[in-house]
Amino acid sequence: MESMKNIIANMTKQKEQLCNNDQLQDEYCEKCNTRKSVVIEILGQKRKMPCLCKCESDKIKEQQLIEENKQKQMRLDKLKMNSLMDKKFEQCTFKNWNMDASNKKMYELGINYTKNWQKMKQDNIGFILYGGVGIGKTYLVSCIANALLEQYVPVIITSSIALLGRYKKAYLDKEAEVIITNNLQHADLLIIDDLGAENDTNWVKEKIYEIIDSRYRDSKPTIITTNLTLEQLREKLTGEDGVTRTYDRLLEMCYPIKLQGKSRRINAYNTKEKIIKNLLIN
Repeated sequence: MESMKNIIANMTKQKEQLCNNDQLQDEYCEKCNTRKSVVIEILGQKRKMPCLCKCESDKIKEQQLIEENKQKQMRLDKLKMNSLMDKKFEQCTFKNWNMDASNKKMYELGINYTKNWQKMKQDNIGFILYGGVGIGKTYLVSCIANALLEQYVPVIITSSIALLGRYKKAYLDKEAEVIITNNLQHADLLIIDDLGAENDTNWVKEKIYEIIDSRYRDSKPTIITTNLTLEQLREKLTGEDGVTRTYDRLLEMCYPIKLQGKSRRINAYNTKEKIIKNLLIN
């Protein structure tokens, strides 16, 4: 008798549920007037399932974009910190390039290199940029470095003197020396500015060879700038044994390009001279 009552109660409950199911309707957001719940039928029974309305969906997407941008900025900041770039050159960009007839070719070289970076990386293509003092070699390679860093490419850009100075400081600390070497190896592009300005010692020549040879063996691009002629650079890098192994490695990896133009340093001097003269007159 009790079981019959239970059966009747269950049948009544199911009937009420069916009636309620017939009354189920989609719900709409009051703000954006899009669905925030939808009625679907599963095994003959209607169910109301929650869903994101447009304004809630947009809010989540916005939060995701903010988080993605935050992560990208953190990654970029870390890359820039590890790039060894001097603060002075962090604002060197192609957007800030002061174009004139004497530096147009330099600009095009840098722009095209960064646009074709994947090909340059794949084929291990770099440059030896040589020419007179103050014509903009450092500015050019800094623009290349900053453009690639914005693409999250690991780049190290440093002068030969600064790089060798780091190795000297780590001379008695093997762990620190290993860290420097690993950072150089992990960089997709290594830019050594002002090669040839360093002291002419056996240790210097051996260390430069180690750095260049490591890049050569890893098939990773390197860009060199120097104020020396190619012949002077060749002599500078030649070891005591008379073998030009470092220079030969460089020529295999880096295509030599002679840059010409007006000295930017003279222009800067003339500009400052005018300012100072005006101060003295006033």
